[in-house]
Amino acid sequence: MIVVFTDVSVFFDLYKLQILPEFFELNWDIHTSDFVYNEIIHEDQLEVFSIFVKCQKLRVIRISSEETLLIEKMKLKRSNKSFPDRTVLWKAKQENCILLTCDKALREEANHQKIEVHGSIWVVNQLIENNKISIYKGISLLEKLKNVNSRLPFSKIDRLINDLKQKTEANGM
Repeated sequence: MIVVFTDVSVFFDLYKLQILPEFFELNWDIHTSDFVYNEIIHEDQLEVFSIFVKCQKLRVIRISSEETLLIEKMKLKRSNKSFPDRTVLWKAKQENCILLTCDKALREEANHQKIEVHGSIWVVNQLIENNKISIYKGISLLEKLKNVNSRLPFSKIDRLINDLKQKTEANGM
């Protein structure tokens, strides 16, 4: 089973795309820290995410006071990461697992720390590859993702859309 730690940016993208149920259907052990979970402040979002916590599809890991001290002392290439971001970076490194984020600075830090890191674009592709959504729905979601998160690399989204369209043409779909 794939273990992932995710920050709030991926959660918000998937929430806006309305594909959280499909995301939590993946055969992944999905974690976040209590600091990241506390960044979900809108009542409607909290209501949805709490369902996944209750059914144990989302594990919210409590960061102890001892861990807080270690995270604060963690050496970073650039120190402008928020504390919630630092918690998932630290846990992903500690657990040697995938980090999910759309935050460019956090991605760069994860790469620097040799942590496998992916974002919302990759998650949508994983939903397609794991047959949780169709290729057509994936293409539609990737187009919508450009409106949901304008900070994403549109060229990467467009390449994936083109690859998916070619796949459907090659398979006569």
